[in-house]
Amino acid sequence: MRYQNEQLQDRLAAEFVLGNLHGTARNRLLTLMRRYPGLRARVAHWEERLFPLVMRAPPVKAPARVWRAIQTRISPRAAPRWDVGRWFGRLATGGLAAAALAALLYIATAPLREPAFAMVAVLNDERAQPAILVSWTPAQAAKRQLALRILAHPSMPAGTSWQAWVVPAAGAAPVSLGLVTSDENQLLEIPAAAASALSGAVSIGVSVEPGGGSVSGRPGGPFIFQGPALRIDS
Repeated sequence: MRYQNEQLQDRLAAEFVLGNLHGTARNRLLTLMRRYPGLRARVAHWEERLFPLVMRAPPVKAPARVWRAIQTRISPRAAPRWDVGRWFGRLATGGLAAAALAALLYIATAPLREPAFAMVAVLNDERAQPAILVSWTPAQAAKRQLALRILAHPSMPAGTSWQAWVVPAAGAAPVSLGLVTSDENQLLEIPAAAASALSGAVSIGVSVEPGGGSVSGRPGGPFIFQGPALRIDS
């Protein structure tokens, strides 16, 4: 059975611990955990592995819309009702009907934005030890900034650079995310092409390149750090 596949178990366990499984998918994994001891062990492994990173991450204040959505779900009757007729009538009385109509037409015809999403990746070294934590939030996406936290790594050889890459789906070539320094916390100002590739990223990797970065636009060698990119839709 495919759920006995170790790679599939590892990916499902990681997404479960990160909270990326919802509804039916999450309930199905809980059922599978009772049937497959190996899957339970992998979930425990990811919990132990990611818990220290969670503790080191800075707190993020939830936006007001999140609390309003929670209030609406737990108490639907308390949710405010929007009476369109009464609202438009008041605007008309105040001489704002034309402006309101223009706003409604703009909302109806404006192109829909791509849903916001977050992404996290734990890049491991050759010994399968966490080395770099990569995170991408909707707030960072607006500025095309990718956050990196160096957890542990060997010394960077003189005259070389570390370069981060996003590996898209469907076997596409890696796209450069920029150069990585030895600073513990850093923000990469990434190109527009890289920001677009992150929405369908399969993994994130870091390669060793000549000083200043790759001259070919492609990784000059195998990744020394790499990890799956786990997308979390809002």
